[in-house]
Amino acid sequence: MMNKKIKRIAFGGFLIGVIAMTNLFGGTKTAKAAPVGGYSYATGSTESKTVVKSFAELQKAFNEHKHHIVISGYISAGSTIKTFTFADTSWNNVTVEGEAGGKAVLENIQLKFDGELLSNGTNISNIVVKNITFRGNISVLQKLSGADTQPGGIGTNYLGISFRRTTNALVDHCTIYDTSDDLTCVTLGSDKITFQYCHFYFSNAWVNMNPNPIWNWVGKNQDLASERLAMVIGANRNDSYEYGGKMLHVTLHHNWFGPNMKGRPLIRGFVHEYNNYFDNSTGRSDQYNANQIGSGSVIYSEANYFYKTNQSNQVGLDQNGDSYKFYERNNVYNGTTGTSQKGASFPSTTNFGYTYTAESASLVPSDVQNNAGPK
Repeated sequence: MMNKKIKRIAFGGFLIGVIAMTNLFGGTKTAKAAPVGGYSYATGSTESKTVVKSFAELQKAFNEHKHHIVISGYISAGSTIKTFTFADTSWNNVTVEGEAGGKAVLENIQLKFDGELLSNGTNISNIVVKNITFRGNISVLQKLSGADTQPGGIGTNYLGISFRRTTNALVDHCTIYDTSDDLTCVTLGSDKITFQYCHFYFSNAWVNMNPNPIWNWVGKNQDLASERLAMVIGANRNDSYEYGGKMLHVTLHHNWFGPNMKGRPLIRGFVHEYNNYFDNSTGRSDQYNANQIGSGSVIYSEANYFYKTNQSNQVGLDQNGDSYKFYERNNVYNGTTGTSQKGASFPSTTNFGYTYTAESASLVPSDVQNNAGPK
């Protein structure tokens, strides 16, 4: 396992070095080299670093349009939810990262890369987010009321990281937990996105919160503690790979989903997921799926490890008769329950357009639990 990992990191480091030289001598900001390990080839910002240690400093860096922001320590939005929206192409080529050491935390703060107001065919691009923990403060969320807890409110739209109309983004070694919508999303024609070595989960404190308020996300009231959803790729049928313009190419590798997850990823994109650990180790009977296979999706599931998950691969089509394709190979299902869709074998000509090494699924739980999240 170690040799494989060293090879993967070394190759990736060489590629990044070549890209950095291109930026230095050629003046280009968004490299277009062949990606390694996933669809994203993002390099982020070449701007000098701006280190922030407080919410006021983070707000100032954002207001001053800093493109390389380094989070130092614990930063909270306080008694509210704050979304930083990167909303036009002036925000291309951005890096937001935590300092080394794994102690960078953004509490009640969402990073939203959102190009939906741009002209058709134009997306925000070349985004890197890495080495940060995103967490919701339960006591703050419990106190929200009124419009904040209705469709479109700051509570019902609170994710850690969201990509809408974004191309070429990398999320690397991040942890996201206890946010009140999904933990993250890739929607509205986003493309070429990679999540690697990230941890998505909900805490025991979330599951057992008291009081447990009733909110309305999409026209249906539900208690907050039951809203424990990991990820959406494609917002709806019309925002899918098949029915939405052949976008939403996403790679998920070496990520840890769980514990205490209710469900998802909900996938409507063209997604390659390999060496992920789907963890229902708490044995929660209310987990309604691990993977949810949605309309217009094409899913390649490879060498993942599913532990005690319920309905590990669930077909949840938006309309009867809609297209989807689901392929799998070399996955491990350990103690899983419920009815799980079985995928077809990988086509012999499968080529994702990038190089990668999938380790044996039996090694995944140890590798991912030891290495996912900020370092």
